[in-house]
Amino acid sequence: MQKDYSIFQIPSFAKAEAYDFDTSDKSLGIFEELNQISEEIERCRLKNCS
Repeated sequence: MQKDYSIFQIPSFAKAEAYDFDTSDKSLGIFEELNQISEEIERCRLKNCS
C-alpha cells in the first residue's frame, strides 16, 4: 500500500529521558556480574579472532 505523502513528518528532537538506575547493593552486584560476563565474552572473542 502506498504511503500517505500529503503529511510531512518532522523528526522529533526531544531529549531522551535519562534512566534512573537502582543503586542498591543488590543491583550493584548484578551490574558487577554482568560486567564480568561481558569482559569474559570479550576475552573469548579476542582469543578466537587471533
